[in-house]
Amino acid sequence: MKANHTVKRQTDEGSSSTVALKNGLGLVRLLSDEGPMTTNELAQRLSLRHDTAARLLKTLEIHGFVEQSRFAERFQPGRTASALSEKFLRETPVSEIARSVLQALADRHNATCILAVDDAGEALSLVVCNGLNRVSSPCCHVGSAYPLTKTAAGHALLFTTRGEAEDVEQIEEPTATDTEALRESFCFFRASGCFRLMLEEEDVLLMAAPLHLNNAVLALEIVLPASARSERDSAGPMKDLLAAVELIQRKCAAMGVRYLEDS
Repeated sequence: MKANHTVKRQTDEGSSSTVALKNGLGLVRLLSDEGPMTTNELAQRLSLRHDTAARLLKTLEIHGFVEQSRFAERFQPGRTASALSEKFLRETPVSEIARSVLQALADRHNATCILAVDDAGEALSLVVCNGLNRVSSPCCHVGSAYPLTKTAAGHALLFTTRGEAEDVEQIEEPTATDTEALRESFCFFRASGCFRLMLEEEDVLLMAAPLHLNNAVLALEIVLPASARSERDSAGPMKDLLAAVELIQRKCAAMGVRYLEDS
């Protein structure tokens, strides 16, 4: 009888731990997808009691998976969650092959070079390399993500993975500026093989090209000073960007490398 009671207690504890783990993962994922939230908001979204959500947040905070945000009584993903995410992204199979190629490209043009993939409508950075004298923006790091309309890599992913090259109005709620920038970028791609986007407010020029693997389309992007906007100054980086794409594709094909091995 005592043995049966012990087994039942262990089963109940195991079940409880599984539920707690599932809720904890769901909570961190929700914060990652939608930004800082209060305990009440998280409890409502995850269908948890307020005290359960509060205890879960406290445990996750102790271990660094969530942390207090600058917003009153709101939580955001913590350093541990960010570190795990970055480690996963850095160790995707294609990243190891692309990193050395991107670093050489970044050094040659004193630029920032990025390998990105379409992740739920955003250009997600898998690899970020900076030239010797180039300081990357704090917003540009492994794991950073931007709407597809806001970067040249996003343009490349949008037009090559979604088949919307002829109808940019299909993009959700595009601004007039986004629509015009997309049209100009696609026209530039048809003439040169690269997508192009000028960010006046940040004083940089972005150029990108699609990178085709056997189970995914990614994009390589180079970030240059705005002074490189002239045809003469951008011709060299553009030629080298396309050569980098071809080299990575060739290496991946020869080694059978995919974006994610189980996809």
